[in-house]
Amino acid sequence: MIATLNLIRAPLVALTLFVLAGLAWNASADSREKRQKQDASSDSDSYMGLSGQELWSNNCLRCHNIRPPTMYSNAQWDVIVHHMRIRANITGQEQRAIVEFLKSSK
Repeated sequence: MIATLNLIRAPLVALTLFVLAGLAWNASADSREKRQKQDASSDSDSYMGLSGQELWSNNCLRCHNIRPPTMYSNAQWDVIVHHMRIRANITGQEQRAIVEFLKSSK
């Protein structure tokens, strides 16, 4: 009788542990997915409530004449804004927003 209970109890304990581990894994994946979505939305949103166009005019137009977005290719805008990031003291997020604006304005 005791041997039969042990044979039933061991798989039951293993199954319970397996289910609990699965629930913990699922909860961890959900929170990781939520963080990724928040990061993605904050990257696509503009910095400090400013759009890419506003960042472009606030930063680039301080020193440069207005250049139409069609003046350079997407690859050239990537390089230009990347190099100006340090001089204009803008963040990577601001840089991405400006480049996204310039590319979408063509």
